[in-house]
Amino acid sequence: MSYIIKLVLLGEANVGKTSLVYRFIENKFRENYKSTLGVNLLKKDIEHDKYGSVSAQIWDLGGQESFKSLRKLYLEGANGALLVYDMTNKKTYDKLDEWVQSFREARNEAPIILIGNKSDLENQIKITESESKNYADTNNLGLIITSAKTGKNVEEAFIKLTTKIIEQISNP
Repeated sequence: MSYIIKLVLLGEANVGKTSLVYRFIENKFRENYKSTLGVNLLKKDIEHDKYGSVSAQIWDLGGQESFKSLRKLYLEGANGALLVYDMTNKKTYDKLDEWVQSFREARNEAPIILIGNKSDLENQIKITESESKNYADTNNLGLIITSAKTGKNVEEAFIKLTTKIIEQISNP
């Protein structure tokens, strides 16, 4: 069996969405990306242990307020989302409700995994893992703590979301 799924990366500007995608696709990290304007479209074919071949279409959405009006359009047809915040930046965490609401309005019960990124910046962390866990539990989200820089849990995050999506598609 083979699947084609659409994943979206959501979150404020500069939380590391593009870094996470490139770490996942190319296993590379760059210190500085230009802000994503609108949306970046990427694709990765995954051999899933349990479900065989999965073609993941990855939509990396620009987090700037100016793209808010396009959000609904981008979310159309999305099977799931990675919702990313920067563990060192409280503002990006405080905006999570807005992103969850946008996604739920467009995609209802599609799975969302909360990603606490930049875990490598240990001395600058402002949002603890337990705070994140509480938020994830309250909003029925998965949670994975990542570092695009070191690669920590990046692949796991995409695989976990892919698995949740396929389980949902297979057992509606």
